[in-house]
Amino acid sequence: MKNIISFFPEGELKEATDLFAGSSNISFSGAGNSSSKAMLVSRIYGDAKIGIGNSLWIVNDPTDQHLIKNAVEMWGDREVFIYKKLGDDEKASFPTLSSFERDKKLSVTEFVCRVFTHKNAVFVVDFLSVLQTFPDAKRLNDNKISLKRGGEIDLVLFVENLVNLGYETTDDKVLKKGEYYRVGDSLLVWPINSENVLRIEFSFDKIEDMFFVENLDYSVLYKRLTFADIFPIECDSETSDVSNFFNKKDLIIDDEIDVVDDYYEVWNEFLDKATELCKTVSFSSFNEDEMTHLHLHFLSVLKYRSAYDLANDIRDKIANNWKILFFTKNTEYVRGLFTDQGVPFMVGMSGVNFGGKSVFLLNVEKEDSFPVSFQAPKLKVILINDTDVSFVKDEKRARNVSRNIFDDFLTSLKSGDFVVHTDHGIAKFMGLDQKTVDGITKEYLKLGYAENDKLFVPIDQADKVSKYIGSEESMPKLTRLGSAEWNTITSKVRKETQKIAKELLKLYAERRTAKGFGFSKDIDLQEKFEETFPYEETPGQIKAINDTKADMEKPVPMDRLVCGDVGFGKTEVAMRAAFKAIQNKKQVAFISPITILADQHYKSCKKRMEPFNIRVEMMSRFRSAKEQKETLARLAKGEADLVVGTHRLIQPDVKFKDLGLVIIDEEQRFGVKQKEKFKELRREVDILTLTATPIPRTLNICLNKLRDITTITTPPFGRLPIITEVRKYSPSLVREAILTEVKRGGQVYFLHNRVQTIDSVADKLRALVPEARFGVAHGKLGSGDLEDRIMFFKEGKFDVLVSSTIIENGIDLSNANTLIVNNAERFGLSQLYQLRGRVGRGKAQAYAYFLYQGQRLKLDAKKRLRAIVEASELGSGFQIAMKDLEIRGAGDILGANQHGVINVVGVSHFMRMLNRAVEDLKAGRIADGEEEITDVTVELPVEAYIPDEYVPDAKDKISAYQKLSSADSVEYLKDVQEDMVEDYGKMPEEVKNLFNIIELKIFAKAAGLLNVKAESVPMSKEKEIVLIMSKKVKPANIISLLEFNSKWMISGTRLRINIKDLGVNWFDMLKECAKALGQSAKHGARSAKVE
Repeated sequence: MKNIISFFPEGELKEATDLFAGSSNISFSGAGNSSSKAMLVSRIYGDAKIGIGNSLWIVNDPTDQHLIKNAVEMWGDREVFIYKKLGDDEKASFPTLSSFERDKKLSVTEFVCRVFTHKNAVFVVDFLSVLQTFPDAKRLNDNKISLKRGGEIDLVLFVENLVNLGYETTDDKVLKKGEYYRVGDSLLVWPINSENVLRIEFSFDKIEDMFFVENLDYSVLYKRLTFADIFPIECDSETSDVSNFFNKKDLIIDDEIDVVDDYYEVWNEFLDKATELCKTVSFSSFNEDEMTHLHLHFLSVLKYRSAYDLANDIRDKIANNWKILFFTKNTEYVRGLFTDQGVPFMVGMSGVNFGGKSVFLLNVEKEDSFPVSFQAPKLKVILINDTDVSFVKDEKRARNVSRNIFDDFLTSLKSGDFVVHTDHGIAKFMGLDQKTVDGITKEYLKLGYAENDKLFVPIDQADKVSKYIGSEESMPKLTRLGSAEWNTITSKVRKETQKIAKELLKLYAERRTAKGFGFSKDIDLQEKFEETFPYEETPGQIKAINDTKADMEKPVPMDRLVCGDVGFGKTEVAMRAAFKAIQNKKQVAFISPITILADQHYKSCKKRMEPFNIRVEMMSRFRSAKEQKETLARLAKGEADLVVGTHRLIQPDVKFKDLGLVIIDEEQRFGVKQKEKFKELRREVDILTLTATPIPRTLNICLNKLRDITTITTPPFGRLPIITEVRKYSPSLVREAILTEVKRGGQVYFLHNRVQTIDSVADKLRALVPEARFGVAHGKLGSGDLEDRIMFFKEGKFDVLVSSTIIENGIDLSNANTLIVNNAERFGLSQLYQLRGRVGRGKAQAYAYFLYQGQRLKLDAKKRLRAIVEASELGSGFQIAMKDLEIRGAGDILGANQHGVINVVGVSHFMRMLNRAVEDLKAGRIADGEEEITDVTVELPVEAYIPDEYVPDAKDKISAYQKLSSADSVEYLKDVQEDMVEDYGKMPEEVKNLFNIIELKIFAKAAGLLNVKAESVPMSKEKEIVLIMSKKVKPANIISLLEFNSKWMISGTRLRINIKDLGVNWFDMLKECAKALGQSAKHGARSAKVE
């Protein structure tokens, strides 16, 4: 798959390369992900006019290095090397301090040698590693040993020179870099500047022959050599920084480096020097610097929800001359799918003219080798891989959607992030670390605590670690290991969470026990009504509709939350629920936070329902006092079936004859008094809540299963991601954006959220773009005037609506496809996301421009704007809500009283403790004092971890560890196992052992065990298995275990058995014993309940 780049059209890429040829320092925004960035850079490499030598690609996080390496190797034929400095925090993973210092020296010298000896390579380095000092490459070169086949050399003196250069002899038959050993007349050495072991054959003091040999089998000759150099490992002189190794032909790439204050000055000094010495490329979410800049339009790829949608989209793209690459490790399956759907395809790319009308299927062995999907509309290029079309896998994973909502909290971890360990408190995450003890290798999450203490968390306990999310204003205080500090804090928080849990449970218990109305099954008329929906329902919509109807048919009040992005079809779910209620002779109230949105819902409902003789009314400030009085009378008499309105509907004078369903749109936008009224309604009638960005408390309640949730994550077919740009305000940019949209027959929202100056801004825009027609709308206008202006815009009488945030939840207009937000830095992330959802409602490509004022953005504003650019994928509402929470801090998620408490422990840990408090109350554990077994420690002599060779990407490994450690059922564990085999292939023994340990933990927890470990038998080399029991284990359970295997011995709270008495397959037998003990405990508990 080398040189795939040659198959791509130049287009936008030529614009980039031409720009780069004319200027040596370029900034790119909108460059997408690692895959599309690598495509752009590879095009620059291939341009003879530019002539790039070596490249230094600098990333924020070491975990991104493998992604960049894979992407660059895919697009071209350049060698790629990864370098990461060994930090002092990694000393603990080395057996001795001297071994750590040596490896540190080896790695930095190896990097310098590679840069010095390569001319067209790519070096991927994290930014902290770049800022260290390096050995002088020239001095290394001056002190090297140069060898020639047939040359004379004193063997003894040669070995002395090797030692002086820092090389060490070894007895190990497998050499490491910087080591040598002698075998008869041959000497094997692994030079620091070579990728292979060098074998030198001597005949007395003459070099008879030289070869590079295979690194694991030195008898296998790899390459015969005439000359060879051995560079020194140690060198006295050090230079200032890495930029000294690069020149004007070389390229330094700044890949969205986000520098903290401690490194700000030194980083900028490095960049200033780099721009003088080399060519530079800067990737950023948006451009802040005064340098040559180009905004690209590389977008994410939306998931295809069915084979039909995939085939339709591909056929449409082929017809419009798109270039399509499909990376798959299931070639036969995809071939069959395309054959069935009539999609033209070719397998491989050799000898093919890429202009052909077909999809190119490229086989990839492992999922971690997939390039990240992206599409470039201007280039008419799209890359797709299996993860975008794994329909079966998506259905299976949907079962576990609720447990995975907070996965990003852990999987987005990078070194230096603050985390919370449930038992030990707040720490800094320092990466993954492997340790070998007594010949057994295991992997750990490494955490740094106060006073430089370290904690190594076994990966089977990864679920105890969560990302700290609190206030942006202050850094959390690191906990001191071994102190009582964390216990004191958690005790206070536990009391708070128990108090909240009681309030929540009281409310929802009242609802569950309340007598509700059980609606009947759908009738024929329901089906006829649903057939009037002019679009194809998405899978998410269908599930939301079915879940809602099932709840309505139960004899208890429904309380369901439907969460989905703007335009994902939540209103249709509400309409069908309303129609069902009305067919059961019940009245429906549809409540919206603002008048314009209520008016929109009223018109939509009236249009759809009036043909079925349903009487739809409206209650808002758009209605006169007389009209409202008449509506109130009809509601009281039962002459109105559905009423749409604002919070006016929950005022005391509104009486219903027989209210059966209340639909609440965007509940979090209502005030405190309105929310209290909603609480009362929940005890009496069915409630359906619609939201695009759920507030965390609502989300938390859903996760506790106190409230039901359905998430619509699939956008309507044909929707495109919105091209989003963050730019400094520029009149020329505003004029260009408005004219481009108007010329294609579309309309523009220009958002300015200061009512005092909105008219003057509109006047300036009229002068700037006299070709367009402008209207102004904001909340201070009279109700009639506001409605008129909105209607004029809908009817196309204005090209541009200059508006306040009144449009945030109000206008559904498929012809408005450009949004310009003025002073975007003043908005919250969720608000920006909601605003962007106003455009892109149809099939036309939509654009959103977030403009900021001033020279420099504050850090939190920069984070918000970067997040909105990166969240280009439709359906990101959940992730946006969480990211917003992370940026702005805990705020008022559960009320002002909890603000300080939350910041002490972080949001995610507070929610975890609240979940636990609710579960304890539900299970009655707080009342009867019984302790639940929350964790089981397993310490067994087996290698159990995920090797780097199996899952190279650290983020993917952390994600896998989190899923494994949080598994609470064998069924879920099997799902994870199937996914892993599908993604990465056959599991090595270490990974199989890891799954076995997690399965054992599940059985042990059910059995009431606290610890499962192996101990040495006194005065013997043998091992025994020890089970530490909790009070939950009863004598009857132990008897059941003895019946299963009579060799178990009891000693207080310990059960012991010699490992050989479990048989050859001792681990499997141990699992069966724990399973038998758990089944006995479960049976005993069931019997006790019956009695």
